[in-house]
Amino acid sequence: MIHAALDTSLAAAFAIHDGERLLVNAALASRGRDSDEQLVPWIMQTVREVGLDLAAIRQWSVGTGPGSFSGTRVGISWVLGVAAVTGAAVRGVPSSLALAQAVPAQPGDRIAVLHDARRSQLILSPYQLGPTGPVATDAAAVVTVDELLAADFAVCVTAQEPVVELVGGRLGQRLHCVPGIDAGLLIAASGIPWPASQAETIASLEPVYVRPAVFVKPRPVADH
Repeated sequence: MIHAALDTSLAAAFAIHDGERLLVNAALASRGRDSDEQLVPWIMQTVREVGLDLAAIRQWSVGTGPGSFSGTRVGISWVLGVAAVTGAAVRGVPSSLALAQAVPAQPGDRIAVLHDARRSQLILSPYQLGPTGPVATDAAAVVTVDELLAADFAVCVTAQEPVVELVGGRLGQRLHCVPGIDAGLLIAASGIPWPASQAETIASLEPVYVRPAVFVKPRPVADH
């Protein structure tokens, strides 16, 4: 069965799996404001390059964040539109799970997946490495650097440079910085069930968005 994964929580990552073969595992180079316009043409071209069409994809795993709220919703909405036409199954997978799988850890290790929450804060997605892979131990939440350090995770991982700048010197070799989301690891998320109804599908695709509002100093109104 052809299984594809799409993640647009940070940048765009796309993978296609056919049985035992990973046919595609790629990332869209652009991270600018025009990346949304490039997304669909890039996916379509990638699918054609491996001799498939969208109808051949019978399962979709979609990253749900944390990350860019609008970016994540673009990917979710597009996959839901495709599935409405092709009848493919869709499930949401936390993007943080792919990051937790991307770093070396020992069984039982607690893994902190870190995203930039701005205002010198972090979004923490906590995992623990179990027999079949990382398992979430709590919901994602905003924490301070001191709160993260007090939790004493064995392994920490991020795909964002601002996080490295904020905590890298205090976490030392425990912090791993990866280039981005590996969409192939979303496909491999065996612990995430496939929804049994449309309502369950929609619920599984709710974006993980816990970043607090970012307030800026009001600008004075010009006199007229």
